[in-house]
This record gives sequence, structure tokens and C-alpha cells, in this order.
Amino acid sequence: MFACLSCLSPRSVKIKLLLFDVDGVLTDGKIWIFPAPAGAQLTTQEPATGHSGQGGFGFVSQTYVQAKGFNAHDGTAVSLAHLAGIKMGLITKRI
Repeated sequence: MFACLSCLSPRSVKIKLLLFDVDGVLTDGKIWIFPAPAGAQLTTQEPATGHSGQGGFGFVSQTYVQAKGFNAHDGTAVSLAHLAGIKMGLITKRI
């Protein structure tokens, strides 16, 4: 934990878990589409087929992959929380 627990408020010391929605919270909502590496095994086809007609389940292609960008400051905060012993969780609808 922190070297200076007395510096923290009593309420903040009780935090044991942080859950974040990824899309639009840890990202700015942008998604990049890149050519898939040669010989890549793309695994989104089967799960996406089970959600046919529903929104938010990603881009399905055998020749392209999608990626999200994350803010480096958010990544630093997540790392610091992990070092402090706080469990982390990410929530997303996209596959």
C-alpha cells in the first residue's frame, strides 16, 4: 500500500475495487482499423455471429483488426492503483 496512509482520507482507504467502462471513459471512442498480420488467427467471427443484428459487437473481418487507443495518464493511474493493491476491472460490450 501507500507509504503515507495518513495522507489519505478514511473513505479512500476503504476502496478495494475499481471498475471502468472502457468505451468513451478510458478511450475517446476512436477505433482504428489495421490490416491483420500475415497468418493471424482472428477469433472475433464466432462470438460476433452469436450477436448478429445487435450493435456494439465490433468489426468482423478476416483481413483487418481493430484497436482502441487509451490515454497514457489513465494507464498510469491504473498502474498506480494496482501497485496500491486495488483490484481493477474493465467493462466493455465490444468483443
